[in-house]
Amino acid sequence: MAYVILGLLMLRNLSQYDIRNVLQQKVSPFFSASLGSIQAALKKLESNGHVEFHEVIENGRRKKIYTLNNLGRQHFMDWMLSSLVPSRLEQDITTRLFFLGLMTPTERLAIISAVVAQLESTVQEFEAASLHANQKAVPAHLNQIVTYQLKTLDLGLFYHRSMLEWFEKLAKELEANLDDQRDEENKKSGI
Repeated sequence: MAYVILGLLMLRNLSQYDIRNVLQQKVSPFFSASLGSIQAALKKLESNGHVEFHEVIENGRRKKIYTLNNLGRQHFMDWMLSSLVPSRLEQDITTRLFFLGLMTPTERLAIISAVVAQLESTVQEFEAASLHANQKAVPAHLNQIVTYQLKTLDLGLFYHRSMLEWFEKLAKELEANLDDQRDEENKKSGI
């Protein structure tokens, strides 16, 4: 939650209600949050010195407008370039993808390459687990239960393979864009 808020504040100053509305309108298919969790995240970001606020009166009500400071901006950028945490893979990937446009072309490629590497590792883990599970003998009275447990494993494998394929394609696009950009720079410099 904190990194989503920091990313949104990279774009503009927002109140907690603005943050909730942006989450509902733009990020909701991937990420949802209650006003209480937004408030808790903002308090933590404030206590860590990553955000500041000023109060305004709007329609007779006090409203806190949150602003990202330099420490918060650096914290967010460092996180974008940090290693992925396997236990938070889907949420972290989605958040980084959503804010990828804030990064330089080289950073974008590095981030997506790290995503691809993590997904490759995750797919290998699923494949090993599937191979191991399918080699085990199952007592007859558990066949129906195990059938659907294995299907759940198959679904996880399918999901991660699909994500891997999608991110590999994105990495190729980013690499091509970076190559095109380098070619343009070389033409301008006469190389």
